[in-house]
Amino acid sequence: MASRPALAVVVQRYGPDVTGGSESLARAVAERLAADYRVTVLTTRARDYVSWRNELPAGTERLGGVEVKRFTVEEQRDLADFNRFSDTLYGRPHRREDELDWLRRQGPYVPALVRELEASRDEFHAVMFFTYLYYPTFWGLQAAPERSLLVPTTHDEPPLRLGIYREMFARPRAFAFLTAPEEALVRSRFPLADRPAKVAGIGVETPPSPGVQAFRARHRVNAGKGCVEMLDFYARYRADDPQAPALLLIGNLAMPEPTAAGVRYLGYLPEPEKAAAVAGADVVLCPSPFESLSIVLLEGFALGVPGLVNAKSAVLQDHCRRANGGLYYESADEFVEALGLLLHDEPLRRALGENGRRYVRDNYRWDVVLARYRELIEAAAAG
Repeated sequence: MASRPALAVVVQRYGPDVTGGSESLARAVAERLAADYRVTVLTTRARDYVSWRNELPAGTERLGGVEVKRFTVEEQRDLADFNRFSDTLYGRPHRREDELDWLRRQGPYVPALVRELEASRDEFHAVMFFTYLYYPTFWGLQAAPERSLLVPTTHDEPPLRLGIYREMFARPRAFAFLTAPEEALVRSRFPLADRPAKVAGIGVETPPSPGVQAFRARHRVNAGKGCVEMLDFYARYRADDPQAPALLLIGNLAMPEPTAAGVRYLGYLPEPEKAAAVAGADVVLCPSPFESLSIVLLEGFALGVPGLVNAKSAVLQDHCRRANGGLYYESADEFVEALGLLLHDEPLRRALGENGRRYVRDNYRWDVVLARYRELIEAAAAG
């Protein structure tokens, strides 16, 4: 039998205990592509994206049928300092050198990873980069643009307007997008010309029978982006309905732990417990205005749970409209009205949930998704 082609995957963090949409996508795709390719992941020793602190051992290990090479992050990030620097950069005229300084401060600063990729690039049939934003993708694409596939996981944010990303989006040989709105956004900003590109997405699996009893009458929300506004809106709702179901925060918080009435922070949960939380919820709440896919919303749809999402995210709104599987809000008043409707109108909640389940089944099966990725990998490999 012919040897499987070698495929490199470059991503800023990687591992079963690493949370994050892009990182989860990279691992899910890499492990499933290992049936067709000899996959090598080039990544960092970081677990968290706030400081990029080196927590995992350097060197090589095997995870899920994939070879994983970890490189040391040479500079930790002070997020407050970085955000202050970003605010001054976005608001004034600046040079390319300022943007490259911003990129280094953004991190994760791993020049050894880039050197390894440059030295070994001819060994790989193709190189797949996840997330446009970070140092490894920008400099990795400069080191190995031949046979490159970019999965940019883009949303509309200030860095997308920086000149260095006009350079970077000119380098990949092919593109895999997560949603149609993401592809439209990238095409509106960068000339992709006739390079191969399509919406590939992610596969979503539904646990056969998650144990939901412990999570009945609670919400599953994504802690992080948009969370402060969501907490304020929920407090307004609860002021009118003190018996409202609790708001559960699941995941890693990049903010002080909330102490408001009705809000409970459960921290990071293993997948079976997370699935049980989602399946037992009345609503999946996605407050982020910045999304390129939203795995959590799709997981909720797969389990028949409707979504309530921030309308400022074109991707989240598009999911709800295409699926007819949820509602969206632009203000506190709309949030309060929509949440009340979903909590108190059970027939509506069930109908939206079934619509969402059908949407995921029709569009996000792994066999369909992997065929799209394989097609794009081969297109990139052809140069």
